[in-house]
Amino acid sequence: MSLSEWYISGGTLYMHPITLVFIFNLVLIGIVILQLGQKKAASIKLIEAGKQLGLLSLALGIFGTIAGFFQMFGAIAIAQDPIPLNVIMGGAKVALITFYYGLITFCISLLAYIILKLARPQSPEQ
Repeated sequence: MSLSEWYISGGTLYMHPITLVFIFNLVLIGIVILQLGQKKAASIKLIEAGKQLGLLSLALGIFGTIAGFFQMFGAIAIAQDPIPLNVIMGGAKVALITFYYGLITFCISLLAYIILKLARPQSPEQ
C-alpha cells in the first residue's frame, strides 16, 4: 500500500488535522532553527509550543482511532450476517492508522524539542 493510499485509508477527516498541526509544528521548528543559526536567543515559548503541538497531533490521532473503532463496531452491530474475522481485523487495522500517524508526528516533535532544548544557549539566570 502506498503512502497516499495509507493516508486516505486513515480517513482524510482525521488525517488532515494531524497533517496541518504537523506542518505548523515544522514551521515553528524552522523559526527556532533560524533563530539559533542567526545567534539569536531562541524563544523558549516557541520550543515549548512545538512540544505541545506534538501532543495535540497525538491526541488527534487517538481521537481518530476511537472514532474509527466506533464506526467499525457500529457496522458490526447492524450486520445481519456473521462477519469474517479477517474483515474485522482489517477494520481494526484501518482504525489504528490515525493513531500511528499521530504517534509518528509526536515522536518527530519530541525529538525536535529535545534537540532544540539542548542546542539553545542558556543565559546565566536560567
